[in-house]
Amino acid sequence: MRDHRPAGVAGPPVLLLHGWTWSLDVNYFAVMPELVAAGIPFVGFDQRGHGRGLPAGRPFEVADLAADAVAVLDHFGIARVLVCGYSLGGPVGLHLALAHPERVAGMVIAGAALSYRQSLRDRTVWRVLSGAAPLARLGVGSSMPARYFGASRRASAELAQRWPWVREELARTTVSGALTMARAVSRYDLRDRVASLRDIPVTAIVTTCDTVCAPRWQRQLAGQVGARTVELPDDHDVPVARPDAFAAAVLGGVGGIRDRLPG
Repeated sequence: MRDHRPAGVAGPPVLLLHGWTWSLDVNYFAVMPELVAAGIPFVGFDQRGHGRGLPAGRPFEVADLAADAVAVLDHFGIARVLVCGYSLGGPVGLHLALAHPERVAGMVIAGAALSYRQSLRDRTVWRVLSGAAPLARLGVGSSMPARYFGASRRASAELAQRWPWVREELARTTVSGALTMARAVSRYDLRDRVASLRDIPVTAIVTTCDTVCAPRWQRQLAGQVGARTVELPDDHDVPVARPDAFAAAVLGGVGGIRDRLPG
C-alpha cells in the first residue's frame, strides 16, 4: 500500500486504482512524485491477484474490488476520496461511487469503458481469458508473459530503458490472478446505470489510439457520466510508454476537480 497524507493538508486524498495485469507502482510511478510535489495527498494499493496484493482466491466481481477499496479507506480512516482509476481501475471506481456516493468527491478515469463486451472481438477475447482461469489455478503458467509489452518496448525508448524494473513488477502478478480478474472484467457492465454519477465531477482521459479499450467506448463512458474529456494521442500503454504525458493529464484532472470542491 501507499499512504501519503501529510499532516495539515486539506482536501480529500486521491485514491489510485490500477489497471488489469498492472500494479500500483507500474501504473502510477510517474504520477505519485507529481502528486507529492503538488502537495496532494494520495493512497493506493495493489488489487487482488496483482502485484503485492492479496491472492485472487475464489472468483469475484468488480463490485467486490470496490468493496476492497472501501476496506482500505476504512483501514486508513478516510471518509472521502478523489478516485483516479486507469483501465480496470475505472470500473472499480465507478462501482465505488455508485455504492458509496458520499465517499467520492470526484473522479479521474483513464482508458476505461462501461463494458468490455460491446464488440464481437472483445466478447471473444474476454470469454477466452475468463475460461482459462481454472487452468491457471491448476498451475499452468507462473507469471504474465513479457510479450504483453513487447510492441511497447520497441516503440518507446523510455519504456525499453525502464523495462527490467517493469518486468520484475509485472511478474508479481500471477497468471491465475490475472485470469481470475479477467472473469470479473468479462462480466462487468454498467451501461445506462451511471446517470446518478452526473452529480460528481468527473474528468475522462481518452487514449485516442487505444487498441485495448476502444476510444468510442471511452467516450461512451464520458458521455454517460457527463465527464469533462481530455484526449491523449496514445495507446493503452501510455502510463509506461509516455509517463510524463500521462502524469500531466492525471494531475490536470485532479487539480481541476480539487479547485471545484467547496472549502
